Amino acid sequence: MEENSQIDLLIVRRLTETLTDKEEGELVAFMAESLLNKEYVESFEETWISISESGMFNKIDSRKDWESVRSQMGFGQKEIKSFRSRMFRVAAVIVPALIILSSLIAYYYLPGFGRLTVFNAKHSKELVNLPDGSEVTLKKDARLIVVKGLKGNERKVKLKGKAYFKVEKDSNHPFLISISGAKIKVVGTAFDLENQGKRVTINVTEGIVKFSSRHKEILVHKGEKAVFDGKIFLKSKMENNNFLAWKTGVMNFQNAGIDEILGVVVDCYDEISGYKIDTKNNIKVTTAFDNQPIKEVVEELQIHFNKKIVLHDGILVISD
Repeated sequence: MEENSQIDLLIVRRLTETLTDKEEGELVAFMAESLLNKEYVESFEETWISISESGMFNKIDSRKDWESVRSQMGFGQKEIKSFRSRMFRVAAVIVPALIILSSLIAYYYLPGFGRLTVFNAKHSKELVNLPDGSEVTLKKDARLIVVKGLKGNERKVKLKGKAYFKVEKDSNHPFLISISGAKIKVVGTAFDLENQGKRVTINVTEGIVKFSSRHKEILVHKGEKAVFDGKIFLKSKMENNNFLAWKTGVMNFQNAGIDEILGVVVDCYDEISGYKIDTKNNIKVTTAFDNQPIKEVVEELQIHFNKKIVLHDGILVISD
Protein backbone atom coordinates (compact mmCIF):
# COMPACT_ATOMS: atom_id res chain seq x y z
CA MET A 1 0.00 0.00 0.00
CA GLU A 2 2.84 2.37 0.94
CA GLU A 3 4.63 1.75 -2.36
CA ASN A 4 1.44 2.19 -4.42
CA SER A 5 0.66 5.44 -2.61
CA GLN A 6 4.12 6.76 -3.43
CA ILE A 7 3.74 5.77 -7.08
CA ASP A 8 0.31 7.45 -7.22
CA LEU A 9 1.89 10.64 -5.91
CA LEU A 10 4.63 10.48 -8.52
CA ILE A 11 2.04 10.07 -11.27
CA VAL A 12 0.06 13.06 -9.99
CA ARG A 13 3.22 15.16 -9.86
CA ARG A 14 4.07 14.15 -13.44
CA LEU A 15 0.56 15.13 -14.59
CA THR A 16 0.83 18.49 -12.80
CA GLU A 17 4.35 19.06 -14.20
CA THR A 18 6.01 19.17 -10.76
CA LEU A 19 8.08 16.00 -11.08
CA THR A 20 11.85 16.31 -10.64
CA ASP A 21 14.29 14.48 -12.92
CA LYS A 22 15.16 12.08 -10.09
CA GLU A 23 11.49 11.29 -9.44
CA GLU A 24 10.88 10.82 -13.17
CA GLY A 25 13.63 8.21 -13.07
CA GLU A 26 11.93 6.48 -10.13
CA LEU A 27 8.64 6.34 -12.04
CA VAL A 28 10.26 5.11 -15.26
CA ALA A 29 12.07 2.39 -13.31
CA PHE A 30 8.79 1.30 -11.72
CA MET A 31 7.15 1.04 -15.16
CA ALA A 32 10.09 -0.96 -16.51
CA GLU A 33 9.79 -3.59 -13.77
CA SER A 34 6.74 -5.26 -15.31
CA LEU A 35 3.97 -4.90 -17.88
CA LEU A 36 1.45 -4.70 -15.02
CA ASN A 37 3.24 -1.67 -13.57
CA LYS A 38 3.34 0.01 -16.99
CA GLU A 39 -0.40 -0.58 -17.55
CA TYR A 40 -1.15 0.73 -14.03
CA VAL A 41 0.59 4.04 -14.70
CA GLU A 42 -0.97 4.39 -18.17
CA SER A 43 -4.48 3.68 -16.84
CA PHE A 44 -4.02 6.24 -14.06
CA GLU A 45 -2.87 8.89 -16.57
CA GLU A 46 -5.67 8.09 -19.06
CA THR A 47 -8.23 8.38 -16.26
CA TRP A 48 -6.84 11.73 -15.14
CA ILE A 49 -6.99 13.05 -18.71
CA SER A 50 -10.54 11.73 -19.17
CA ILE A 51 -11.67 13.53 -16.03
CA SER A 52 -10.00 16.75 -17.18
CA GLU A 53 -11.76 16.53 -20.55
CA SER A 54 -15.10 15.75 -18.89
CA GLY A 55 -15.19 19.09 -17.08
CA MET A 56 -15.20 17.59 -13.57
CA PHE A 57 -12.26 19.81 -12.63
CA ASN A 58 -13.53 22.94 -14.37
CA LYS A 59 -14.22 24.70 -11.06
CA ILE A 60 -10.97 23.56 -9.50
CA ASP A 61 -7.72 25.43 -9.98
CA SER A 62 -5.54 22.32 -9.71
CA ARG A 63 -2.35 24.25 -10.47
CA LYS A 64 -3.02 26.80 -7.72
CA ASP A 65 -4.01 24.14 -5.20
CA TRP A 66 -0.97 22.01 -5.98
CA GLU A 67 1.36 24.99 -5.71
CA SER A 68 -0.12 25.64 -2.27
CA VAL A 69 0.60 22.08 -1.22
CA ARG A 70 4.13 22.31 -2.63
CA SER A 71 4.74 25.49 -0.64
CA GLN A 72 3.49 23.92 2.57
CA MET A 73 5.67 20.86 1.99
CA GLY A 74 8.76 23.00 1.43
CA PHE A 75 9.29 21.98 -2.21
CA GLY A 76 10.26 25.53 -3.09
CA GLN A 77 13.17 25.64 -0.65
CA LYS A 78 16.69 25.30 -1.92
CA GLU A 79 17.76 22.52 0.45
CA ILE A 80 17.18 19.06 -1.00
CA LYS A 81 15.61 16.48 1.30
CA SER A 82 15.55 12.74 0.84
CA PHE A 83 13.04 11.26 -1.56
CA ARG A 84 11.45 9.06 1.14
CA SER A 85 11.15 11.94 3.64
CA ARG A 86 9.42 14.24 1.17
CA MET A 87 7.09 11.51 0.00
CA PHE A 88 5.94 10.71 3.55
CA ARG A 89 5.16 14.37 4.19
CA VAL A 90 3.20 14.71 0.97
CA ALA A 91 1.39 11.41 1.56
CA ALA A 92 0.15 12.55 4.98
CA VAL A 93 -1.60 15.49 3.31
CA ILE A 94 -3.02 14.19 0.04
CA VAL A 95 -3.22 10.39 0.18
CA PRO A 96 -6.65 10.46 1.91
CA ALA A 97 -7.93 12.77 -0.83
CA LEU A 98 -6.44 10.51 -3.51
CA ILE A 99 -8.18 7.47 -2.04
CA ILE A 100 -11.56 9.21 -2.23
CA LEU A 101 -10.83 10.54 -5.71
CA SER A 102 -9.64 7.13 -6.88
CA SER A 103 -12.88 5.52 -5.75
CA LEU A 104 -14.92 8.06 -7.71
CA ILE A 105 -12.87 7.92 -10.87
CA ALA A 106 -12.72 4.12 -10.77
CA TYR A 107 -16.50 4.01 -10.93
CA TYR A 108 -16.89 6.69 -13.60
CA TYR A 109 -13.81 6.25 -15.76
CA LEU A 110 -11.94 2.95 -15.27
CA PRO A 111 -13.05 0.08 -17.57
CA GLY A 112 -14.20 -2.90 -15.55
CA PHE A 113 -15.30 -0.75 -12.60
CA GLY A 114 -18.79 0.67 -12.28
CA ARG A 115 -20.24 2.07 -15.46
CA LEU A 116 -17.64 1.20 -18.11
CA THR A 117 -17.19 -2.02 -20.08
CA VAL A 118 -14.07 -2.79 -22.12
CA PHE A 119 -13.76 -5.10 -25.13
CA ASN A 120 -10.30 -6.28 -26.23
CA ALA A 121 -9.70 -8.19 -29.47
CA LYS A 122 -6.50 -9.81 -28.27
CA HIS A 123 -5.99 -12.70 -30.67
CA SER A 124 -8.27 -12.09 -33.66
CA LYS A 125 -11.07 -9.84 -34.84
CA GLU A 126 -14.14 -9.77 -32.61
CA LEU A 127 -17.77 -8.80 -33.16
CA VAL A 128 -19.31 -6.68 -30.40
CA ASN A 129 -23.11 -6.27 -30.22
CA LEU A 130 -23.97 -3.11 -28.32
CA PRO A 131 -27.16 -2.60 -26.23
CA ASP A 132 -28.60 -0.09 -28.73
CA GLY A 133 -28.44 -2.60 -31.59
CA SER A 134 -25.23 -1.23 -33.09
CA GLU A 135 -22.49 -3.63 -34.20
CA VAL A 136 -18.74 -3.08 -33.93
CA THR A 137 -16.20 -5.41 -35.48
CA LEU A 138 -12.84 -4.97 -33.76
CA LYS A 139 -9.63 -5.78 -35.61
CA LYS A 140 -7.01 -7.77 -33.72
CA ASP A 141 -5.42 -5.69 -30.91
CA ALA A 142 -8.22 -3.09 -31.00
CA ARG A 143 -9.85 -1.90 -27.78
CA LEU A 144 -13.36 -0.48 -27.30
CA ILE A 145 -14.59 1.17 -24.09
CA VAL A 146 -18.36 1.51 -23.75
CA VAL A 147 -20.63 3.11 -21.15
CA LYS A 148 -22.80 0.24 -19.87
CA GLY A 149 -26.22 0.36 -21.50
CA LEU A 150 -25.10 3.34 -23.61
CA LYS A 151 -27.25 5.47 -21.34
CA GLY A 152 -27.45 9.26 -21.50
CA ASN A 153 -28.19 11.87 -24.15
CA GLU A 154 -25.28 10.58 -26.24
CA ARG A 155 -24.13 7.02 -26.88
CA LYS A 156 -20.45 7.39 -25.96
CA VAL A 157 -17.60 4.98 -26.72
CA LYS A 158 -13.83 5.20 -27.02
CA LEU A 159 -11.71 3.33 -29.58
CA LYS A 160 -8.04 2.45 -29.79
CA GLY A 161 -6.97 0.57 -32.91
CA LYS A 162 -9.14 -0.32 -35.89
CA ALA A 163 -12.84 -1.20 -36.10
CA TYR A 164 -15.85 -1.23 -38.41
CA PHE A 165 -18.96 0.42 -36.97
CA LYS A 166 -22.54 -0.22 -38.08
CA VAL A 167 -24.47 2.24 -35.93
CA GLU A 168 -28.16 1.79 -35.19
CA LYS A 169 -30.11 4.91 -36.13
CA ASP A 170 -31.36 7.05 -33.22
CA SER A 171 -31.60 10.76 -33.99
CA ASN A 172 -32.42 11.56 -30.34
CA HIS A 173 -29.24 9.92 -29.05
CA PRO A 174 -26.20 10.61 -31.27
CA PHE A 175 -23.39 8.05 -31.29
CA LEU A 176 -20.09 9.65 -30.23
CA ILE A 177 -16.64 8.04 -30.60
CA SER A 178 -13.50 9.48 -29.00
CA ILE A 179 -10.26 8.48 -30.72
CA SER A 180 -6.75 10.02 -30.57
CA GLY A 181 -7.76 13.65 -30.00
CA ALA A 182 -10.62 13.50 -32.51
CA LYS A 183 -14.33 12.75 -32.30
CA ILE A 184 -16.77 10.98 -34.60
CA LYS A 185 -20.45 11.85 -34.29
CA VAL A 186 -23.28 10.05 -36.12
CA VAL A 187 -26.94 9.15 -35.66
CA GLY A 188 -26.96 6.03 -37.85
CA THR A 189 -24.36 5.06 -40.43
CA ALA A 190 -21.51 2.63 -41.19
CA PHE A 191 -17.78 3.27 -41.47
CA ASP A 192 -14.28 1.89 -40.96
CA LEU A 193 -12.27 3.79 -38.34
CA GLU A 194 -8.61 3.50 -37.37
CA ASN A 195 -5.98 5.32 -35.35
CA GLN A 196 -2.20 4.96 -35.70
CA GLY A 197 -0.68 7.20 -33.08
CA LYS A 198 -2.20 10.65 -33.64
CA ARG A 199 -3.30 9.80 -37.18
CA VAL A 200 -7.02 8.96 -37.51
CA THR A 201 -8.50 7.56 -40.75
CA ILE A 202 -12.17 7.02 -41.57
CA ASN A 203 -13.80 5.45 -44.64
CA VAL A 204 -17.58 5.95 -44.77
CA THR A 205 -19.63 3.19 -46.40
CA GLU A 206 -23.12 4.41 -45.40
CA GLY A 207 -24.62 7.77 -44.43
CA ILE A 208 -22.81 10.87 -43.18
CA VAL A 209 -20.24 11.29 -40.39
CA LYS A 210 -19.25 14.42 -38.48
CA PHE A 211 -15.47 14.24 -37.98
CA SER A 212 -14.06 16.84 -35.59
CA SER A 213 -11.10 18.05 -33.54
CA ARG A 214 -11.06 20.80 -30.93
CA HIS A 215 -10.75 23.48 -33.59
CA LYS A 216 -12.49 22.20 -36.71
CA GLU A 217 -15.09 19.78 -37.99
CA ILE A 218 -15.90 18.32 -41.40
CA LEU A 219 -18.65 16.15 -42.86
CA VAL A 220 -17.63 12.89 -44.50
CA HIS A 221 -20.20 11.30 -46.83
CA LYS A 222 -20.68 7.78 -48.15
CA GLY A 223 -17.85 6.89 -50.54
CA GLU A 224 -15.43 9.37 -48.95
CA LYS A 225 -12.28 8.97 -46.91
CA ALA A 226 -10.89 11.46 -44.38
CA VAL A 227 -7.62 11.61 -42.47
CA PHE A 228 -6.75 13.72 -39.41
CA ASP A 229 -3.04 13.91 -38.56
CA GLY A 230 -3.47 15.74 -35.26
CA LYS A 231 -3.50 19.17 -36.95
CA ILE A 232 -5.32 19.17 -40.29
CA PHE A 233 -8.03 17.19 -42.09
CA LEU A 234 -7.65 15.74 -45.57
CA LYS A 235 -10.69 14.38 -47.43
CA SER A 236 -10.85 12.40 -50.68
CA LYS A 237 -12.90 9.86 -52.60
CA MET A 238 -12.41 6.20 -51.69
CA GLU A 239 -10.45 4.44 -54.44
CA ASN A 240 -11.56 0.89 -53.55
CA ASN A 241 -12.83 -1.25 -50.70
CA ASN A 242 -9.52 -2.82 -49.75
CA PHE A 243 -9.59 -0.93 -46.46
CA LEU A 244 -12.20 -3.52 -45.42
CA ALA A 245 -10.13 -6.56 -46.42
CA TRP A 246 -9.24 -7.22 -42.77
CA LYS A 247 -12.99 -7.69 -42.08
CA THR A 248 -14.28 -9.28 -45.31
CA GLY A 249 -11.22 -11.19 -46.52
CA VAL A 250 -11.84 -9.79 -50.03
CA MET A 251 -9.05 -7.96 -51.88
CA ASN A 252 -9.30 -6.44 -55.37
CA PHE A 253 -6.39 -4.85 -57.18
CA GLN A 254 -6.33 -2.93 -60.45
CA ASN A 255 -2.93 -2.24 -61.99
CA ALA A 256 -1.33 -2.37 -58.56
CA GLY A 257 2.33 -2.60 -57.59
CA ILE A 258 3.80 -5.00 -55.09
CA ASP A 259 3.95 -2.41 -52.29
CA GLU A 260 0.24 -1.62 -52.58
CA ILE A 261 -0.74 -5.28 -52.62
CA LEU A 262 1.46 -6.31 -49.72
CA GLY A 263 0.20 -3.42 -47.60
CA VAL A 264 -3.35 -4.77 -47.93
CA VAL A 265 -2.24 -8.38 -47.41
CA VAL A 266 -0.51 -7.45 -44.14
CA ASP A 267 -3.67 -5.71 -42.96
CA CYS A 268 -5.83 -8.69 -43.93
CA TYR A 269 -3.96 -11.55 -42.24
CA ASP A 270 -3.44 -11.48 -38.47
CA GLU A 271 -0.39 -13.76 -38.65
CA ILE A 272 1.51 -11.19 -40.74
CA SER A 273 2.94 -8.09 -39.07
CA GLY A 274 4.87 -6.55 -41.99
CA TYR A 275 6.86 -7.07 -45.17
CA LYS A 276 10.37 -6.47 -46.47
CA ILE A 277 11.35 -6.03 -50.13
CA ASP A 278 14.99 -6.84 -50.94
CA THR A 279 14.65 -6.31 -54.68
CA LYS A 280 13.27 -3.79 -57.16
CA ASN A 281 10.08 -4.52 -59.06
CA ASN A 282 8.04 -2.23 -61.32
CA ILE A 283 5.46 -4.79 -62.43
CA LYS A 284 1.77 -3.84 -62.12
CA VAL A 285 -0.90 -6.52 -61.83
CA THR A 286 -4.68 -6.87 -61.73
CA THR A 287 -5.88 -9.66 -59.47
CA ALA A 288 -8.30 -10.54 -56.68
CA PHE A 289 -8.45 -12.75 -53.60
CA ASP A 290 -11.50 -13.94 -51.68
CA ASN A 291 -10.77 -15.42 -48.23
CA GLN A 292 -7.95 -17.56 -49.55
CA PRO A 293 -5.28 -19.06 -47.25
CA ILE A 294 -2.15 -16.94 -47.09
CA LYS A 295 -0.20 -19.77 -48.72
CA GLU A 296 -2.31 -19.51 -51.88
CA VAL A 297 -2.00 -15.72 -51.94
CA VAL A 298 1.80 -15.93 -51.67
CA GLU A 299 2.02 -18.55 -54.42
CA GLU A 300 0.01 -16.41 -56.83
CA LEU A 301 2.00 -13.27 -56.06
CA GLN A 302 5.25 -15.13 -56.69
CA ILE A 303 3.99 -15.97 -60.17
CA HIS A 304 2.75 -12.42 -60.90
CA PHE A 305 5.94 -10.68 -59.80
CA ASN A 306 8.41 -13.44 -60.58
CA LYS A 307 9.92 -13.11 -57.10
CA LYS A 308 10.54 -15.36 -54.13
CA ILE A 309 8.17 -14.58 -51.24
CA VAL A 310 8.57 -16.31 -47.88
CA LEU A 311 6.93 -15.74 -44.49
CA HIS A 312 9.58 -15.52 -41.77
CA ASP A 313 8.69 -14.68 -38.14
CA GLY A 314 5.54 -12.88 -39.24
CA ILE A 315 7.32 -10.89 -41.97
CA LEU A 316 6.83 -11.42 -45.71
CA VAL A 317 10.28 -11.24 -47.31
CA ILE A 318 10.46 -10.60 -51.08
CA SER A 319 13.68 -11.38 -52.93
CA ASP A 320 15.00 -12.55 -56.32
